[in-house]
Amino acid sequence: MRLDRFLSLHGFGSRRSSKKVISDGRVFVNGAMTTQNEMQISTKDRIEVDGKEIENVPYLCLLMNKPQNYMCSMIDERYPSVLRLVPEIYRKQVRLVGRLDADTTGLLLLTDNGVLNARLTNPKYHVEKTYAVTVNHILKPELVPAFAKGGIDLGQGDVADTSRLVVLDENHAELTVHEGKYHEVKRLFGKFGYDVVALKRISFGPVKLGDLKEGTIRKATEEEYLSLVEATGLKKEETLL
Repeated sequence: MRLDRFLSLHGFGSRRSSKKVISDGRVFVNGAMTTQNEMQISTKDRIEVDGKEIENVPYLCLLMNKPQNYMCSMIDERYPSVLRLVPEIYRKQVRLVGRLDADTTGLLLLTDNGVLNARLTNPKYHVEKTYAVTVNHILKPELVPAFAKGGIDLGQGDVADTSRLVVLDENHAELTVHEGKYHEVKRLFGKFGYDVVALKRISFGPVKLGDLKEGTIRKATEEEYLSLVEATGLKKEETLL
């Protein structure tokens, strides 16, 4: 990867701004100052700007525990954008992996890897998402086989595929889907006369929300990142585009 592109991807502004950082003599590669914008670097190189090392990884994947009343959008709309919760150095670099409604909480992924993002959000790759669901009255046992069978008409031309429902108690369940249709979970329960009063995503593919505090963000571990790659059928080297 070119050095100026690397800096641009890591929060140093546009390619032009990154070139200025380099030409000003602020960048060191493996301990040596360079003014070469087009210098090719690899993940083995140590990059420093103003004496501070810049993490040199071939991807960026963030996990957020999204709170209520934030929009999964790139700009503020009716509610503030979830990007307000992302550290400024990453804000222009990452893109949202799918969406959660403003009133839905839980695991939201963000990445700079367009290839992986496209597969994670494409229903044909069957990447599962699991939600903790609270409904307004007693869950009937017949919902479990009905959801498992699929073919539920959601209206507006949408038909739900199979899903996995685990009833925890009278009003709480976990539902696993792999399509990601618009308001899918709420519409599924709505077809059987239920209102979803609370909804929280607790896993995305093999990655779990765990004990990440609401409103906070952390980087995915290499193991988590590679598990997402594997879940989409990609090879590691195919995600380094």
